[in-house]
Amino acid sequence: MHRSWTYASATDQGPRTHQADATGAHYYRPTGRSAWCVADGIGDDFDPADAAQRSAPIAAHVGTIRGAAAGILAARADLHHFYEGAPRGQSGDCVIVTACEMSDRVGGGFDVAWVGDCRAYVVQNGALVQVTEDHTEGQEMRGWKDPYWATIADGYDHIVTRTVAGDQPVANARVTGSVDLLMLCSDGVSKALDADALTPLLCGFFPGSLRKRARAVAAEARKAGSRDNIAVTLAAPTRRY
Repeated sequence: MHRSWTYASATDQGPRTHQADATGAHYYRPTGRSAWCVADGIGDDFDPADAAQRSAPIAAHVGTIRGAAAGILAARADLHHFYEGAPRGQSGDCVIVTACEMSDRVGGGFDVAWVGDCRAYVVQNGALVQVTEDHTEGQEMRGWKDPYWATIADGYDHIVTRTVAGDQPVANARVTGSVDLLMLCSDGVSKALDADALTPLLCGFFPGSLRKRARAVAAEARKAGSRDNIAVTLAAPTRRY
C-alpha cells in the first residue's frame, strides 16, 4: 500500500545568468510509488544547467522503479553518454538528491540517495531532521575533528567532492516511519537557512497551500542573503493539504 502525496516545487534564478537548479517528480502507476528530485548544476553556464535539467527527471523516473540510488546512477549513465566525446570544458555536471516513497508494508518513509550538497529534510513527530550529509571539502574537514580545520571549513563548503557525472559512490539513507513533510533543496536554500530558520517554515501549521509554503522557503532564503539559484520541493501526505 502507498499513500497519496501532494507535492509542490519552487525555483528562483536570482542574480545568476543561468538557472542551473532543476526539480523532477514522477509517479509510476504499476508500483504506486512516487519519487522527487532536486539537482543543482555546477557552475553558472548552459552546460551545468542542461546537466541538471537532464538528470532530475531521469533520477525521479528510475527511482520509482528501482530505488533512489539507481535513479542517480541512471542519470550518471545518461550524462556520460550525452557528453561522450565532448571537447574539454564543454560538458556539464551537477549534484543531486532523490527521495523515493517506500511501501507501508516496510514501515513507510523514504529511500533517499544523493551526491554533492543538495539536501533532504523530513518532519517527523513535529521535529525537523536533516537526512543527508553534504559531500563537500568543508564537511570533510569538520569530520577530521581538528579545531584548526574546523575553523576554516566554511570556506570550503562550495567545493563538492561527489557529483552525478563523477565516479564517486552514491550515498543512500532510509527514513522509516510516518513522515509529515519532506523537503528536497539545493544549497541556495541550505546555505542561507539553518535548522533554526527552517523549523518555523516547515514544522507545524502553515496558513496556505503546499505551493505557498515552498515559495515561502525560497523567499526566506533570498531574504536571508542567498545569491545562488534556488530550488525546493515539498511533499506531504495529501490528507494534510
